[in-house]
Amino acid sequence: MSSTSRLHGEHGNLDLQARGGMIGPADFALPGLSSINPLTCPQWRDDPGSKDWLPLIRNLCGDFVCAPYGAPRFSENLPDDWKRDPALPIAGDSWFHGHGPNNLWEVWVDQDNPASGGMRCRLPRSHPFSEISRRVRLLADGPGYEVDLSIIARSDVVFPLSLHPCFVLPDQPGSLELHVMTDGPGWTYPVSLIQSNAPVALNSRFASLEQVPLVEGSMLDMTSLPPEYPCESLVQIAAPAGEVKLHYVSEGYELLYGYDAGILPSLVIWLSNCGRQEAPFSGNFRTLGLEAVAGAFDLGPQISCSDQNPMAREGLKTCLRLAAGEEFVTTSTVRMRAHRGAGPEGN
Repeated sequence: MSSTSRLHGEHGNLDLQARGGMIGPADFALPGLSSINPLTCPQWRDDPGSKDWLPLIRNLCGDFVCAPYGAPRFSENLPDDWKRDPALPIAGDSWFHGHGPNNLWEVWVDQDNPASGGMRCRLPRSHPFSEISRRVRLLADGPGYEVDLSIIARSDVVFPLSLHPCFVLPDQPGSLELHVMTDGPGWTYPVSLIQSNAPVALNSRFASLEQVPLVEGSMLDMTSLPPEYPCESLVQIAAPAGEVKLHYVSEGYELLYGYDAGILPSLVIWLSNCGRQEAPFSGNFRTLGLEAVAGAFDLGPQISCSDQNPMAREGLKTCLRLAAGEEFVTTSTVRMRAHRGAGPEGN
């Protein structure tokens, strides 16, 4: 079985990875611009010590799916408000972010169309899912791709889900503009992520991405990235439109990310700007994860599937439910275009 299959289209190429079912790297073209590589795909798989890393981290690349999303068991360090009446863990899945991104998939390019292909993960018989698959197509009308996700339940299951693309975060402060259409109020992560370079206040609420509270009392504008300092943070917002725009100012293009917010009503934003010092991140890793979720952060099934977590108590859907034999499907799209400038036509 090939470890990588490459889709070829008029506007670019896209790799499908057997390791973890990840999509990327990508290489797209826009008239008048240099090659566009929008997905974060670090080249550390063969670094010393990599065999000791979580497979998800060792093979991290681009766009993947987390089912179930988050930690297999909740952290005892969570504030009491988050630990109220936890649900049961997912039987048969002890992986962080689920079996899929930590194990091998089948990948292929369609014989009759080099611009489309697929990926399939068959899960162990003890798992409540029997199969996770992704159909991937390069767009015909411009640079980008579309993904149809399918999850088939082997048994009745309640679980959190995340679509987890990781986009390039430039090194120049303020050179990436983040626009989330009809973004709602947000939450900061309830527990500490790392010991240093974690400036965002814990377990706090905010009204806008332009005013995310910091530990020292000021605000972080997460619509203008990256910040001028090392930073590792996770925030979650209600995003009922299911549309996100990234404007890469220096490169002169926009990336549009669309998904079904009726199914995945929140967006978890993972900002990693040289904040993590441990291997393999080593103080020089950058990415912007835009995680379309039905979940409460990546706190896992026990928290997300409880109707007593703080987000669920406010009416936000934080899990999905499938009956035995039921198939879940959803589609997401990533497309690029030249920057259209200011004004309504640029939105």
